[in-house]
Amino acid sequence: MSHFGRSGPPDIKDTYSLLVLNISFRTTADDLFPLFDRYGKVIDVFMPRDRRTGDSRGFAFVRYKYVDEAQKAVDRLDGKFLLLYFWF
Repeated sequence: MSHFGRSGPPDIKDTYSLLVLNISFRTTADDLFPLFDRYGKVIDVFMPRDRRTGDSRGFAFVRYKYVDEAQKAVDRLDGKFLLLYFWF
């Protein structure tokens, strides 16, 4: 789970979230950030983890400030090796 060094979860009001599926259980938020940041300013990457093991659950949410940046990431990355969905 990552909120980029913040003490708590970020304010996600007025952000656009992408649901990212089909990621490796070894993938971290730090791995995903540079992949998505090239398409716009990423506000947050949240990766739910198994409470018992701490392992990734195989999906994440990437949040952008602007809808056009989120759409650009979907257009460029969807179907390549990840499955992406807008999550409003």
